[in-house]
Amino acid sequence: MNNHQIARMRYPEQALRELKKDDPNSQVSLNFIRALARRGDIPCFRVGRGYLLNYDALLDYLANAPFSVKQSTGLRKISE
Repeated sequence: MNNHQIARMRYPEQALRELKKDDPNSQVSLNFIRALARRGDIPCFRVGRGYLLNYDALLDYLANAPFSVKQSTGLRKISE
C-alpha cells in the first residue's frame, strides 16, 4: 500500500476562504495569492484562465516567507 498524501489543491478563492476560516484577521488578499501563483512562488497548475494551487505550500510559504525588511538610512539627500 502506498503512503502518498494527496496534495490539497485549491483555487485561489477557495484557499483564501480556508485561510480566513483559520485566521479571520489575516491580511492576505486574493490578489496576493494569485500573484504568488503567477510568480511560481507556490506550486500550481494552470486550469483554463485560472490557477489550481497547493494549499499546504501556500501555508508553508506564509509561515516561512522570505520577507525583507528595508531599513531606513535616515534623511535622503534632496538635489538642488
